[in-house]
Amino acid sequence: MTDDIIEEELQIAGEQDHKKEKVLSPKTFELTISELKPPSPVTVERGTPIGETILLMQKHSFGSVLVTDEGELCGIITERDILMKVAGLGIDLARQPVDEFMTEDPLALMEGDEITYVMNNMHVGGYRHVPIVDESRKPIGIVSIKDVMSFILDQFPEEVTNVLGEPYRGQSLRESA
Repeated sequence: MTDDIIEEELQIAGEQDHKKEKVLSPKTFELTISELKPPSPVTVERGTPIGETILLMQKHSFGSVLVTDEGELCGIITERDILMKVAGLGIDLARQPVDEFMTEDPLALMEGDEITYVMNNMHVGGYRHVPIVDESRKPIGIVSIKDVMSFILDQFPEEVTNVLGEPYRGQSLRESA
């Protein structure tokens, strides 16, 4: 029985040694944004109270909400916007519209664009969320930095999931991004 287990383990190890080495190349990022499977965005119409918008972000655990004007993308409000422009400033959350705090006319991409454009826009623009729109500029998805990281790490599943050791440095009970 033990010899069978050892033989099976040796066979698995031998197969792993013959696997082609993985190389993350620029070609990987020429795939389209649709490969990231962007989730449907949470949206609000222009004029929605900021308090209602914040509640939607909390309910859906999203770091951003897209703002529309008659269904067309016109802005984005992020958790960073809430922190820097709303929190602790005595804002009337029930009356102040999201429009006063959102980023107007955000950069947006389409599902057929390459992943490299998402990464370039996040890096150069400092964005953590990029809206995905259709030909009419109607929001159909949103890509977050988490989606991009998951895509990259999915290229190396064994290397990521089989990490040995434990560089754990503290309690891991975070609820935020």
